Amino acid sequence: MIYGALILIVLAIYALCKCTWWWPRWPRGVPSFLMLHSVSDDVVDASCPNNTIRPRELEALIVRLLKGGYRFRTFTDAASDPGPRDVVLTFDDGYVDNYVELLPILRRQNVPATCFVTSRFDDPRFLSREQLREMDASGLVEIGGHTSGHCVLTSVDRAEAREQIRANKRDLEAVLGHPIASFAYPCGGENDDIVSEVVAAGYRFAAAMVKKMRPVGTDPYRIHRQIIPRGMKTWQSYLLATR
Repeated sequence: MIYGALILIVLAIYALCKCTWWWPRWPRGVPSFLMLHSVSDDVVDASCPNNTIRPRELEALIVRLLKGGYRFRTFTDAASDPGPRDVVLTFDDGYVDNYVELLPILRRQNVPATCFVTSRFDDPRFLSREQLREMDASGLVEIGGHTSGHCVLTSVDRAEAREQIRANKRDLEAVLGHPIASFAYPCGGENDDIVSEVVAAGYRFAAAMVKKMRPVGTDPYRIHRQIIPRGMKTWQSYLLATR
């Protein structure tokens, strides 16, 4: 009997640790930056299925956040002027489904998002130049950098990292016809040298994968994002996004 009660207590503690309903909300003035990748019913990358959220799951989360009084903003806007109950949707890599699936959702709900994209324009799995221009012209999508070929910057020498960062920025600005201000480190690969290269390239803000939410002003080049996994129920993803 005693052992059974102890097991139940341990299971209850584990369940509390796994859930987020009892965690405090993000501090006032600290935006909730959310990290996503692909938007598709089919898993795009079998090695990381959580990187593909279903369109209906994403739209249900957006609707729930809007009902909760949250305000959607682009990465640069929220980082420049953070406000209470700000939410930022970010999508890494530049998969073509960001145009096919994500953009219609943003239009239906009239909310903005930020896409951090590579320069793989001629690969049909990723956004083309024409699709990028249309997304940018929609007024709902901020385009940010993500290296030329999805290079994990800490795995190459500094000269290669510098070229990956700068060439991608040149490519995107040539396609869009205007400067871009934000960047995301592929796979979270960053250190002080990499951050210095991002600053030198002319970026104002960068999204990292640090483990702790902090005020944006703490380090504009290491802004925390919360991953929203595939397959969550709306109430679960809502709690994860706001706590």
